Amino acid sequence: MAIKLHQLRALVAVADQGSVVGAARTLFISQPAVTKAIRELESDVGMTLLGRSVNGVTLTPTGESLLQHARLIVGELGRAEQQMAMERGELEGRVTVGLTPLAALTLLPDAYARFRKDRPQVTVEFLEQPAAKLLDSLRQGSLDFALAASYEAVTDFSIECSEVLTSPMVFAVRKSGPLAKAASLGDLCDAEWIHGDTTDTFPQYIAGLFNQRGLPAPRRITRCTSQSLLYSLAVNLDTVMAWASHTLEFVDVNAQFHKLDFIETAREVKLQLLQRESAILTRPAEYFIRCIRDAAVR
Repeated sequence: MAIKLHQLRALVAVADQGSVVGAARTLFISQPAVTKAIRELESDVGMTLLGRSVNGVTLTPTGESLLQHARLIVGELGRAEQQMAMERGELEGRVTVGLTPLAALTLLPDAYARFRKDRPQVTVEFLEQPAAKLLDSLRQGSLDFALAASYEAVTDFSIECSEVLTSPMVFAVRKSGPLAKAASLGDLCDAEWIHGDTTDTFPQYIAGLFNQRGLPAPRRITRCTSQSLLYSLAVNLDTVMAWASHTLEFVDVNAQFHKLDFIETAREVKLQLLQRESAILTRPAEYFIRCIRDAAVR
């Protein structure tokens, strides 16, 4: 069996576009050429990789398994081609960064400002994704690196993880609302609590805070992973919002929120730099990471 690169590119394109027609358009080749590449690939591996449904082309379980390797190979080759083009002076490079909302509201603006000043011709793409999707994208090589906010360390051994910023969790309400007069947790039992934690541990954590003081836990604990919606709700509703302290400082430019200092918590939000294990970064990606680390120090 000798799998060829053009076959893997065809498989990735069909998976991404959901059809042979879309794959042909993306690859700038004919539909018969895409079909031939897929059939040859199926012949080489000895198994069916694609099936058809009313929604278009679908991958078989074997096809899905091979796709993970195909994405990684195609992505790494693309980076190698970029690097060689930069060596020849023909290309300034490209960086694709995955992120979660906290990264967008803390380090990235400053880091990107410096990066863009020093590397004005580099093409940059930012993709905001849920944490689980970020890990999949890193494994498949479609991201150079990612910045993700989490309350827990990443334990996936295929992903290298390093902390770049730790931010205490704080709770705040809008300054103009009645909850701003609260002086203890007892005043907040009937309030709605809104958070952006993507794990399932936050409700138990809040319940623990109340149980320690012999109070019933709030009945309304709402998860909101959209940072823009979280901000809009905080401005317009009387709710208790959980923020990373750095994020609250960033969004509260008009001093419209009141921090509830009487809620003592040791819970922290960690901003983590994620890379695929043993990934070879292009020079622009390496420099962007340096800008992020320098922004964290500042």
